[in-house]
Amino acid sequence: MNDIMQQIMTQFNDPSGLFVTAKGFIQDRFGTPGLIAAAILLVSVMGLVLSKAVKMSFDIVRFVVVPSVAVTFIGTYFLPFSFVYIFPVTVAFFSIILIIKG
Repeated sequence: MNDIMQQIMTQFNDPSGLFVTAKGFIQDRFGTPGLIAAAILLVSVMGLVLSKAVKMSFDIVRFVVVPSVAVTFIGTYFLPFSFVYIFPVTVAFFSIILIIKG
């Protein structure tokens, strides 16, 4: 059991070894079509994660940063507080709105 755990830990310490091992496993079990399918699956999952991250970034800029800066500038005009004191409050407020909006 100890030897198995050490082999697993060496695979995680060297990620390139993990890919080589997975490639060899898929090649042995499923052949070239399985390897192609695994590559397509990996690229698809990475594309999906990347597209969700980009969408989330644009949503944060559009629904949190821009309104927070606008409301903070308006607040500094009418309130005796500086930009530095109002900005964290507006960011928290618009972040909660984004979370509720879903």
